[in-house]
Amino acid sequence: MSLGTVDVVLKFAIDLEGMAAAFYETATTITQSQELKSLFEALLLQGQSQIQTLIQLRRLIPSPVIKEAVSNIESSRYRPITECPPSCPDTQLIELATNMEAKILDFYEMASDQLGFIEEVPGVFDHLAEDHRLNQKRLQTGS
Repeated sequence: MSLGTVDVVLKFAIDLEGMAAAFYETATTITQSQELKSLFEALLLQGQSQIQTLIQLRRLIPSPVIKEAVSNIESSRYRPITECPPSCPDTQLIELATNMEAKILDFYEMASDQLGFIEEVPGVFDHLAEDHRLNQKRLQTGS
């Protein structure tokens, strides 16, 4: 699906953060590792905070601007796979989380460029991209 307006792009960003938070919430109940559980809980809290940041950003953008068209943003390219059965091993949880973080990072980097004409967006999206870059590193090192 093409994300055709600024508003739809922002809603998609909120949905991505919601998917990530839901994944981490589920992952905390699946893992048997206390260290990994702590990491997932921290990432869950971060995701919830990022949702609030995006909601505030959306409110800041004037109505005429939020309806402006954007092009070349396909949601399917950035939608992560997050399904994992209750018996999912920690290695698979980490792999799913790392891939999810990479897709979200790619989305923010691309969307920051596409929405660069809106003063507030690039700074917020660049910050969120950096958070997801750091999340990937944390997942790879387990800390």
